[in-house]
Amino acid sequence: MMDLEERKKWDDQVANVEEIYPIEDLDAVNAILSNQDKYGTCTRVGVGYTQTKQGIISPREQLILGGMQEYENGATILWGTEMEEYHNHLLPPGQRHTRAKSHLFAATLAPTGPDSFDVEYLLQMDVGGGIPNFMTTPALTDAVKKLFEHAKAYFAGGDGSELNSYLKSRQQAEYSDIEIVSSLDEDYLLDAEIDLSEVHSHHHAMNDNESLLFTP
Repeated sequence: MMDLEERKKWDDQVANVEEIYPIEDLDAVNAILSNQDKYGTCTRVGVGYTQTKQGIISPREQLILGGMQEYENGATILWGTEMEEYHNHLLPPGQRHTRAKSHLFAATLAPTGPDSFDVEYLLQMDVGGGIPNFMTTPALTDAVKKLFEHAKAYFAGGDGSELNSYLKSRQQAEYSDIEIVSSLDEDYLLDAEIDLSEVHSHHHAMNDNESLLFTP
């Protein structure tokens, strides 16, 4: 949802979407949250900007504080809320547009099995400009439907699909990381003159069952 080129595949009204102020100190963020059982672990947070194209209504822009919370059971919540008018100095340079406001946004993904998950999408939005809700609700509903249709096709996967390519790249990256760590371990152990055959017995077992390394 935060990748402009990917979002264009299902949202024909998007003109720009970007994370303009990432917050790097996640340790401080999680210290403030404190209750990880309730709030999960924050793995990404920052201020984002979104702009729509001219359509039935004039372009809109938003300034959103958003993030991602991950839970031990594998669930993830993507969330966002509109920043206040006194934060307008954070808006990127350029022509200003009517401000739309997402009072609350959340996409919750909860695993239901080894290869399945449920999704709940929540959006409470005011498009701004004094336009009645009954005129804008159908357009918002249609945009959400297109998002789910795009996601359904994406996760259908199959040979040659984007999902297949992504999973292969993840597997290769994980395997490369393991090779680097293993190499560093062996260099350290050789310097210490330790018998690798005893210390790395679990590494040999994993090599015999290499598919374990590629479990998503």
